[in-house]
Amino acid sequence: MNRPPRRPDIPPRRSDNEKRRLHPEPGIVVRATARLHVVTYHGISKHKRDPTRFGLPHYSGRRGDESLCDDHANFEPDQMPGVPAMMQRGIRAGLLGHLISQGVPTMLWAVADSGWIFEARVTNIAVPDYHGYPVRPSEASAELVFRRFHVWAETDGDGADRRAAQACQALYGFRNDV
Repeated sequence: MNRPPRRPDIPPRRSDNEKRRLHPEPGIVVRATARLHVVTYHGISKHKRDPTRFGLPHYSGRRGDESLCDDHANFEPDQMPGVPAMMQRGIRAGLLGHLISQGVPTMLWAVADSGWIFEARVTNIAVPDYHGYPVRPSEASAELVFRRFHVWAETDGDGADRRAAQACQALYGFRNDV
């Protein structure tokens, strides 16, 4: 297996928000979110170093500690068509946050084939539509998401899911004692 490229130094997030937690009962959440067979993703400029490459307008606001898809996780515009499938993988794995209106989770997480964990935040609950960004290795949620994903990949996932879990483990430097 090829080693993933060295991850850049991403400054740590200033806080771990309590709202950014996995739901404690993934099976119940997956059943409750049956309507999530169609989720949409729309990138936002705030999480891109060069948003024009993604067909987005320049970001003119102040960036705080936002992680950047293209700069930190090497996410490229040609990978955009694969985002819905990556989000569905996260849903099947139970990588969902707490539910809000109509059973839509406020957050969902996905593990890319490259091993990067992406966090998606609901933008519009009526659709449901999300925007996302890479999760830093220093974030408390990263290992929790990985552990849940790894268990799912080993028991219910396919070969691509297991390879994504292995890439995630190598990229983030998680121990082998899953």
